[in-house]
Order: sequence, then C-alpha cells, then structure tokens
Amino acid sequence: MWSAKKPVFSTLVLLAAAVSLVACSRTETGDENFHTLAQEQIRDPQYLPGDLPIPEGAGITFTEGELVGGKKSSMLIYETEESMAKLGTTYLKYIQDKDLDSNTEIVDQNNLIISGKAPGSYSYSIIGSSSAAKPGGAEIIVTWIEN
Repeated sequence: MWSAKKPVFSTLVLLAAAVSLVACSRTETGDENFHTLAQEQIRDPQYLPGDLPIPEGAGITFTEGELVGGKKSSMLIYETEESMAKLGTTYLKYIQDKDLDSNTEIVDQNNLIISGKAPGSYSYSIIGSSSAAKPGGAEIIVTWIEN
C-alpha cells in the first residue's frame, strides 16, 4: 500500500520542506464555517493535530501518516469552496493561537502558503491554490513533519 503512494508523498513532503525553507462545533477561531479535524470522519489522521481547522463541507481526498527512521510525518489534502481569504485568515489565526513560528505567510485570492516550525518539535506547511477544475474551489495540502 505504501509503495504506490510513497513517491507522491515523498515528493510533496520535500516540496513542503522546501517551501518552509524559502521563506459539529466551532474551532478556536469562533468561525461557524470551520470545525476541527478531530470531528472529521477520516480513516487514519495519524500524526495530524486534532484541533486543525477544516472548513465545513470540505472533501478530504487524501490523508496519510508515516513513521520513517523514528520521525513522524503526515499529509492531508482536501478540496473546499471556502475563499482563499477566509482560509488564510483562519490558518494564520490558528498559527498565532498555537504560538508557532512562521517562516512564510502568503495569502492572495488564488494562493495560500503558510509554513514554519514549532521549535524542537515539528515543521508544518499549509499550501493551497484555486482549483482550475472547479471554479470558486480550492485544494489545500497540509503537512506536519517531526524535526
């Protein structure tokens, strides 16, 4: 099972690491359009933070967690109709509320790149882009990698 997905997962993890170097109830944001990852019915949310905000109605298309060389890594990919501005505001507030270091914060109408570290713990990235296939939609990729 891992062998077929591993090249894609590894490539996306490397991309997320490169980006970080370059630069149902309410969540803590108080926004009714979001709930937490822990409230999602996903098969295996290994190593992802349960309090991560996810938009209501998001379609999770991929989730995976790995333990390689004693280090945990995880990835979540979802599609949403939520605006990039709202996603950016929500995730920037989440990062601030968690006191996470931020290396990159880019949010515009078509893109979202937020990355950084929790010192001595893990690196994270939240990358999003507008969907060409679904106008008005977006695809978001969340990665958490243990340092």
